[in-house]
Amino acid sequence: MPNYEMNRLTPILLLPILACSNQVTYEDPEAVETLTAEFGATDLMMIAHDMTQGFLGSGTFGDEKPRVVFGGIQNRTAQHIDTRSISDTIRTSLLQSGKFTILAGDPGLEEIDREIAHQRSGKVDMAYAVEMGRQKGAEFVFYGRMSEIHKEAGRTESRWVKFTLNAVNIQTREILWADEVTISKRETKALLGW
Repeated sequence: MPNYEMNRLTPILLLPILACSNQVTYEDPEAVETLTAEFGATDLMMIAHDMTQGFLGSGTFGDEKPRVVFGGIQNRTAQHIDTRSISDTIRTSLLQSGKFTILAGDPGLEEIDREIAHQRSGKVDMAYAVEMGRQKGAEFVFYGRMSEIHKEAGRTESRWVKFTLNAVNIQTREILWADEVTISKRETKALLGW
């Protein structure tokens, strides 16, 4: 009899636990994401797409296949924004276009330096070691900045984000191309929230 009573009460006891459980689902990574006014995946993809298309459509380099390297992107916002992820997406698109030779930046150079040190350590057969001093130099460097204007009034929050990217000729210091993408979002918080 006690087992019967316990089994009958089990759903009632589990109800509060189930009501407080988190639910996780897969979503379309290409779908528009607007959970909050903060910088999100859709913003990153829009910026990277617009910058890539703007640069590819500019005709700045004609038929040449320039050697480019990505420098830093400053985050001048109050938000945590992974600016490296933005430059990774732009760099990948430019490389896949076949119109640019993309050279490794700081993270890639660190990996190269580790491999060179390993090859010089005596652990690698010198017949298979690579010849040093044959790296290519970049002709152009990309660098950029992310900035924002953030305002709040009552239950409404507004964020205006601007992303600027520049392409500079290393030899002449000329900025040959620059573009900006802006995103504006507004969030009105519910009167009663959890």
